[in-house]
Amino acid sequence: MKALTLLRYPEGAPRPEDFELVELADPVPGPGEVLVKVTHLSMDPLPRVRMQAKPVMGPPMRIGAPVEGRGVGRVIDSNDPTFAEGDMVLGELGWQGLAVLPGAKLTKVRGGQPHQHLGALGPTGFAAWFVVESLAPRGGETLLVAPAAGAVGSLVCQIAAARTADLQLVGTAIGAEQADYLDGIGVTPMAADADWPGPGGIDLFVDGVGGAFHDRMLAALNPRARVLLLGFVSAYGEEGPPRYGNAGAVLLKRARMEGFLLADHMTDTPAVEAARKQLAAWLEDGTVRPAERLHHGLASAAAAFSGLFTHSPPGKQIVELEDKA
Repeated sequence: MKALTLLRYPEGAPRPEDFELVELADPVPGPGEVLVKVTHLSMDPLPRVRMQAKPVMGPPMRIGAPVEGRGVGRVIDSNDPTFAEGDMVLGELGWQGLAVLPGAKLTKVRGGQPHQHLGALGPTGFAAWFVVESLAPRGGETLLVAPAAGAVGSLVCQIAAARTADLQLVGTAIGAEQADYLDGIGVTPMAADADWPGPGGIDLFVDGVGGAFHDRMLAALNPRARVLLLGFVSAYGEEGPPRYGNAGAVLLKRARMEGFLLADHMTDTPAVEAARKQLAAWLEDGTVRPAERLHHGLASAAAAFSGLFTHSPPGKQIVELEDKA
């Protein structure tokens, strides 16, 4: 089978040359394990955190091993009675044509197209849903999302608008394509290196950037603002803890700031099912229109992933594997 492996730890933003396409022996499932033919891979920035010798989250990825990441695939052999040949499943399949995982680490997917379970009907959509749930926006407030043109941020904007009338949406964009996309879904774009444009301040702030941008935006908070820390993409390639400064603004504005991890919400089965049902309905009627870009072939994952840290197209980046594993 083909696999895309980590050739070396990136220095700064990842580049396609940091990865290598190789041939590996086909894996064989053991007791309780499932063999999956990978059909789609999710391109997410968080794995960059572990592409270094001393990551701030989780163990380092292994040099020479297939890159770890979420994917969807079709079961072709199963030693777990829960799964049958032909089932479509979601899991940490990795950047490879075939994957073997314990059945307990796979989830069956139902409805929609396979790749949608990496986007609006999967963890990306659930993350956006529960971000909005956590912030509980109210009419007349201003919501800043950063980054806003990516997979989660673009859905946060649309879900917040669908749930709350008279909500002013502002989001960061890199380049004209992302800015035009945000404008098209009713979000006022701002450059990621700009100061807060105003008028007025920020009532709700979804921050997946951190660093200096975080500090500048905290200075523009309104009293009693709510801030949700979703990530720190500005420092994903750095050792040491993420940089969130300017806590004085939180104190003086009597703001509330907390971290967000999707795992905290996924154990609430009724809430997850309610989110799934509503997201599916919004996809059906066009209330939510996720932007997706399909990249073709396993080798394309290197450039698609690297693009997340530069000028990627708006929305979710998904790699569709070739027919032969």
